[in-house]
Amino acid sequence: MGSEITVRCLEEQGIKYVFCFPGGVVIPLFDAFYRLDHNITQIGPCHEQNGVHAADGYARTSGTVGVAITTSGPGATNAITGIANAYLDSVPLVVITGQVASPLLGKDSFQEIDITSVTMEITKHNYLVTKVEKLADTIREAFVIAQSGRPGPVVIDIPKDIFMAKTDYQWMDIPKLKQNHPKLNEDKIAEAIAAIKAAKNPVIYAGGGVLKSKASEELLAFAEKSGVPVANSLMGLGGIPRDHELSLGMVGMHGFQETNLAVINSDLLIAIGARFSDRVTGNCNAFVRNKKIVHIDVDPTEFAKNIPAEIQIQGNIKDVLPLLTQGIEKKVYPEWYEKIKNWIIPCKIQNAYNPKNILNTINAAYPEAYVVTEVGQHQMWVGQYWNVKRPAQFVTSGGLGTMGYGLGAAMGVKLANPDSDVLLIAGDGSFRMNCQELITVSKYKIPIKIFLFDNEALGMVRQWQKLFSEKRYAETDIVQCTDYLMLAAASGIPGYKVTTMAEMADVLEKIKDQEGPLLVHVKISNEEGVYPIVPAGCAIDEIYYE
Repeated sequence: MGSEITVRCLEEQGIKYVFCFPGGVVIPLFDAFYRLDHNITQIGPCHEQNGVHAADGYARTSGTVGVAITTSGPGATNAITGIANAYLDSVPLVVITGQVASPLLGKDSFQEIDITSVTMEITKHNYLVTKVEKLADTIREAFVIAQSGRPGPVVIDIPKDIFMAKTDYQWMDIPKLKQNHPKLNEDKIAEAIAAIKAAKNPVIYAGGGVLKSKASEELLAFAEKSGVPVANSLMGLGGIPRDHELSLGMVGMHGFQETNLAVINSDLLIAIGARFSDRVTGNCNAFVRNKKIVHIDVDPTEFAKNIPAEIQIQGNIKDVLPLLTQGIEKKVYPEWYEKIKNWIIPCKIQNAYNPKNILNTINAAYPEAYVVTEVGQHQMWVGQYWNVKRPAQFVTSGGLGTMGYGLGAAMGVKLANPDSDVLLIAGDGSFRMNCQELITVSKYKIPIKIFLFDNEALGMVRQWQKLFSEKRYAETDIVQCTDYLMLAAASGIPGYKVTTMAEMADVLEKIKDQEGPLLVHVKISNEEGVYPIVPAGCAIDEIYYE
């Protein structure tokens, strides 16, 4: 039957976990999981969106494809935000949605939605399976598409009658995927090498594509030989160790002054696996001034989409960078380094109990941990201050900026990395969107450590209202009506409250050897802001400080 074929095809791919929520049209599939002998573990979230986020976190940190399963109608539509999040962050997922029986399609049947049409713009590809004979090949092809080139999500919509239909099936041993990358243009490589040799104030702008192509070692080798300092997008953090002497950290709206000034004042910008997001570039005309741009990406649709580049190199970053490294001479730029160093503004913090010190203390206690965030001020603080050492150590929602992403994603990260510490840094606004998944964390005993930064506000929006709306705090102050420690306790999860640095130190000591999930409630002031900040649409050297 189609349901059994689906399970076996997932086994072919080596899938260990599926994040799934049952419903009427997928009863045959869940029945097949129940009846058959297999090694796939089913994890049932409280809400389908968080199941997709869990598959997303699993995929980002396992190097494999994440799999989520929903029923039709609202089950499928609940998954849309998770699918869109994965699409914008280039995460390989296969999302299987159940569908009403084929004779009922197009008749506004109960729990029917045309999910292939709905997800057309947020998937690499999607399928409606109309013949059971094509089911196995469709699933196999979906996994190839999800992982090929620039990765992303694929949706397979399967009507109930296809799950119940019978056909022959033969097991297929799936070989390791061979990527068919475009042939490199040697002339473009030579142009880039010449531009690097001629530059006096160059900067590398490295994005998430470096991590997707598993090219962090190649980036480091290129940076060290070229002597060119490296700025990262939010999604590119981890492409080079943050404590490396050539690392400038995050560039853009919340980039530090020295990083933004280095990027905007460079005479050569080498963009590697980066899409020139508006949160990085600010005013585009100002961003490109007085510089030549080399843009390297596997996806040609990124070229000139946001920023024009004189030299465009389409190809696998892991293949391109060694050619550049081979073609250049070892070099350093002492005057350029000194200029960048002089742009650094010493941190002036009056109160020791502040987000930077809190995060530095947590980071020191868990230097090798995976750190997952929700979206908002806490996310930017982590991007600014966390010592991200390696690819995929930092997991966050970049392109879509999905509040509610973190708890589901943290579950997936921990299941993919059972021997590593996994921390979730959350803000109270985001946490309220998915806190029901504490039930899932407890049910499956997923030992993640949650640090909930609570300022009783939608902090990032409130900060904008403070700066740009004359302190009209419209609907951003959260009336405190929930005891988060009791909320955690209701799911059997122990909690701790922190209001001082001394209390933070005590709690970190208490929990260092504690097994199982836990929550640390970190109270902070709603006047704490993320600085520096570049107002939307301004040049990235138009920097606001508190």
